[in-house]
Amino acid sequence: MDNISDLHLFQKIKSGDKAALEYCYKKYFTGLYYYSKGIVKNATVAKDIVQECFMKIWENKENIIVQTSFSSYLYKMVYNYSLNHLKHQSIVEKHKNTQKVQLEYAAVYSTITDESGQSILIAKEFSKRIDDAIENLPDKCKQIFKLSRYEDLKNSEIAEKLNISLNTVQKQISIALSKLREQLSDIL
Repeated sequence: MDNISDLHLFQKIKSGDKAALEYCYKKYFTGLYYYSKGIVKNATVAKDIVQECFMKIWENKENIIVQTSFSSYLYKMVYNYSLNHLKHQSIVEKHKNTQKVQLEYAAVYSTITDESGQSILIAKEFSKRIDDAIENLPDKCKQIFKLSRYEDLKNSEIAEKLNISLNTVQKQISIALSKLREQLSDIL
């Protein structure tokens, strides 16, 4: 088969001659392999690409049309398969990077959610403790403290509203704060 032209060799393959395919494989494998390896930069992938090209030639032998030379056809096919591999790898890498970013966002979101959930629980706990401590104040002291802190009234406005002296308002707020500090000392 050494004296057979590429075109004649291809015609034999087209007619189903396995020996012609094997001969062609042995004849062109090394050149095609190094050609593909130069493109994909991976020996194993290059080998797989060349093998896949020969399998495709055998599977589609009836439909293949060679317009120049069979060796040119082989090199063009290996070139296209090598580029397709690189494109596929690029897509895979983009997908991996996208997944990595999404996982990082998910981790951050999870951390924020956990912290927020814990923060909300702690805040609710503190709020309940503060409300309970305020409710434990003596009635007049509690009333004055709530007017001061919850309704944002000035001491003079509280004194006028409750018809008591400004000094009494100041003293009651001072007592309220002192008692609250005492009752909430473990969380302050």
